[in-house]
Amino acid sequence: MTPVLMLRIAELELDAAVLRHRLLHIPLALQEDCGLWASHRIIGREALSLFRAVRQETRDSGEDCDPALGRIEAAYQLVHDAILALSGLALADPPTRH
Repeated sequence: MTPVLMLRIAELELDAAVLRHRLLHIPLALQEDCGLWASHRIIGREALSLFRAVRQETRDSGEDCDPALGRIEAAYQLVHDAILALSGLALADPPTRH
């Protein structure tokens, strides 16, 4: 795997971790103003682009691509899990006062 591709995967992992942190710590009402949903779309596009690039490169070289694909999937899963948690909180019944 080329160093450039490995660097892109590392950057995706970092971007996903930062986005996950921001999704879980910025109030829901302010997230659109911060561009978090646009960041999610960008990470999704980059993950897809990396999947394709890794598959192409490993097809040409015969390398095992599973570790790299696993890293890409794990990075995207971080963001996906944060969105699931956020949606669960947003759709939950508000606490009642007695």
